[in-house]
Amino acid sequence: MTVAKANPALGQPEVGQNGSDNPALNERAFQRGLENVNVNDRGMTAVGAYLKALILLAVLVVAAGFGWSQVEIISVAGREIAIPPAWTWLAFLLTFILGVAGVFAYRVIPLVAIGYALCQGALLGISSRYFNLAFDGIVLQAVLTTVSVFGATLLLYLFGVIKVSSRLVTGIVVAIGGLLMLYFVAWIFFLFGVRFRFLTEPTPLGIAFGLGVVLLAALSLPLDFEFIRRAAARGAPKFMEWYGAYGLMLSIIWMYVSILRLLALLRMRRR
Repeated sequence: MTVAKANPALGQPEVGQNGSDNPALNERAFQRGLENVNVNDRGMTAVGAYLKALILLAVLVVAAGFGWSQVEIISVAGREIAIPPAWTWLAFLLTFILGVAGVFAYRVIPLVAIGYALCQGALLGISSRYFNLAFDGIVLQAVLTTVSVFGATLLLYLFGVIKVSSRLVTGIVVAIGGLLMLYFVAWIFFLFGVRFRFLTEPTPLGIAFGLGVVLLAALSLPLDFEFIRRAAARGAPKFMEWYGAYGLMLSIIWMYVSILRLLALLRMRRR
């Protein structure tokens, strides 16, 4: 999965009475971002991070529109077939490289984040064109659902309904780790001709699994909100606004892809 999220957290976690630390908001990541930074440069704000997230999402959408337009639709024996552009694999490679670099390249994160948004956006546009060809109107449904889930999650976080506790973070981290392990095992089995049907087919288990992935993607958003809040409160440098925005963009992409896949399974089941 291209959009598998790997956001190191920022900031010293608040330590409760039990003395436990938040496993996702670790001190090491925060200190890496502050290395050789002048005190006067520590001007990160939560508003700045969210504005930069909007910039990245705008770049993502424009790139997705370009990728969509580059897919050629031909008719073969009365059926419409989509042909991806020749540069698709190059976009995959660049997306992977930039995705890895974005986790560690704090100082050049603005360039890395924008580059990632361009490459990943183009890939999303290409894949979305395929989905929309198979299921008319599904992309618009996925976009609207993603926006709605994001807005609802943000409001629940701002009003304190969702609190980022050590228990919540641990659960999400373990669940994401388990999900990645499942995908890896499924890939290994696939190489030997064994398929996990619930990953690709609209069985009751497959739909329940898809719904669980969407829920997990939505629950990862408060971790990004908390990341931004704590980093700004601790006086992180201005360039870390891009880092918070980058992490938030990754979560939104993951949620969109998960929703798109779930909607496709539901459409397939109704056929």
